[in-house]
Amino acid sequence: LANVWGFCYGVLYAIESVSHALNQYRDRKIYVLGDLIHNPHVNAELQKRGVIFIDPDEIARIEPDAVVVVPAFGTRKDIFEKIHGRQMLTIDTTCPEVKTVEEEVSRFGREGFTAIIHGKFEHQESIATSSFAEHYLIVRSKPESEIVCRFIRGKEKGDVILSTFAGAVSVGFDPATHLKRIGVANQTTMLMNESMEIFEMFRTAVLERDGHTRNFESMKTICSATQDRQDAVAALARHESIDIFIDVGGHSSSNTRNLAITAHQNRPVPVYHIERADNFTQDSITYLPIHQNSPATQENWLPKTPVHIGLTAGASTPHSELEL
Repeated sequence: LANVWGFCYGVLYAIESVSHALNQYRDRKIYVLGDLIHNPHVNAELQKRGVIFIDPDEIARIEPDAVVVVPAFGTRKDIFEKIHGRQMLTIDTTCPEVKTVEEEVSRFGREGFTAIIHGKFEHQESIATSSFAEHYLIVRSKPESEIVCRFIRGKEKGDVILSTFAGAVSVGFDPATHLKRIGVANQTTMLMNESMEIFEMFRTAVLERDGHTRNFESMKTICSATQDRQDAVAALARHESIDIFIDVGGHSSSNTRNLAITAHQNRPVPVYHIERADNFTQDSITYLPIHQNSPATQENWLPKTPVHIGLTAGASTPHSELEL
């Protein structure tokens, strides 16, 4: 078992806040804007208790006397403004680590920098964070970052940037204007070592273009819980007796998925990212393969005993899942 695993304080705070609201506001409807956390079973349990999950863009249909919960990932700046404009009773469970990134990209904008965010443009957190930027571009990986770096060096056309990152840039994004000064941050649940490498790629590109780095800023914004869990699973993976890994957590959870990647990078043995304990039997296992988007089922997955299994769980996974 990894030394650090399971619920982080941000996730625990979000769940406890909603549970408290259910007890305190029994006569009111309680709405959550999107998923509260990326664990479908936790969200389903809250739904059974009466919580209503709603797309943030449907906020207009929420009753004036209802309670609105902002999830741990945060929500878009314009949604916050609508909530405050309607003077709705709001419980903001945005993780403090996420708020730090929001504040950082806001500062980038005030100081004339475009925010380049290492993240997934469709992820709730990156959608929320990017809304606080004046201008932004979201890169998912080092290959995507290299395309932008080539443009910064004058070796790629602006049309390629706009076509490659359609849906991942701010409205009216102009590569020639908005990539002159850049500030780099990241979605808090990404791979820490990959984010640091991407930061250095952009710093080097700006240095080569300008001869200095005054037009470049960065801030390490991987959350401490994400990094602690990645460090713990990396240390476990380097244990010479580990034969396979089981990584427990929601398939839509970025931090859980990156734990599986971290395990495999440090020890290239089979890694099974499952959502919960009933996803496997002795004969077969249903899991999300690394770098794939759809679950698969593997027969005869368990080696003959004795077998040493490395076990970890994402920051949105209840401890009870591993206790089973």
